[in-house]
Amino acid sequence: MYNSKPQTLAELRAAGLERYLLDRSTHPSFYASSWPTVGQGHSLLGSKLQYRLPHLAHNSVLVVAISNDWDEGCWWRLQNMLRYTERQGFIVAFEETSDMSTMPADAIGIMRACAAMLALDGGFEWCLLLDTDCKVEEDTLVRLIAHDRPVVYPMAVADNDDYPGAGLSSPILKSGSGLVPVVWSVMSCMLFNTKVFNCLDHYAWHGHDFHFAQSLAHFGHRIYVDTDTIVHLTKGPARWPVTQWQTLWEKIGRNYERRRTADRHREPPPGFDPVFGEGIVDEKGVYWAMEEWKRLGVNGPMDGNPTTKLIHQKNGENNDPEDSNP
Repeated sequence: MYNSKPQTLAELRAAGLERYLLDRSTHPSFYASSWPTVGQGHSLLGSKLQYRLPHLAHNSVLVVAISNDWDEGCWWRLQNMLRYTERQGFIVAFEETSDMSTMPADAIGIMRACAAMLALDGGFEWCLLLDTDCKVEEDTLVRLIAHDRPVVYPMAVADNDDYPGAGLSSPILKSGSGLVPVVWSVMSCMLFNTKVFNCLDHYAWHGHDFHFAQSLAHFGHRIYVDTDTIVHLTKGPARWPVTQWQTLWEKIGRNYERRRTADRHREPPPGFDPVFGEGIVDEKGVYWAMEEWKRLGVNGPMDGNPTTKLIHQKNGENNDPEDSNP
């Protein structure tokens, strides 16, 4: 039975261990070890402290969204999850990666690799990578971290799929089965202990979900899926190989224009009360679960970028409302 805290000197003496105790710091077996701790994460470890190496910020987590192109209903759920996680004592940071894709998701590997480097360079213990079509629950992140595994995913379920019953890129799993080891799984939402990133090169992030799982397995890491923690996806996978070329090309064109020009879905929860509800809605209509997280001005895609404005003018477009005639 592990203790949640070290025994006191009096308790050790009462246990008959007097001759093993060091009562002076000049003893040859005494080595100094002073690690400052940031936040409350250290106190959350409990019995896990018995086997953890020192860390500057235990239970610190960087949440990285792959793109900023949120499907409706996903942004406010993410915000509420961040707030809940922080209130449980975790150190929480959030970042949206710059969407470098031209074709749908063609740069997703680069974006995930950048997120992994950011988590390592930032000194975080954990990193959650999630796509912008994920509907997380308030306690999703806390539940995943509680498993204390190097790699753990929630169970992903697609709400809308052009091919119902085809399943996601994952073995067939049954919800409520606990923590299940798998060969591979869909990469929509993934929690990592950031030490895992030390063994992955940038190429590991490119390719199919199975290829990424192979890269992890090569270094002895297994993926676990928490079938008790469900994350709903707004849509199923694209499945390009079974789509006719003309249909595919038209869909790519529509998505490209939408991603290039459309405002992002950052609305508050349905029925949000700005007076009595938790969180705020800023002057641009963006929902923030906690006011101190409002660190970025959010505009339409690429608004205010001088280079982009020149390109629009050259193409005969005008996306600046201040330049428009009333």
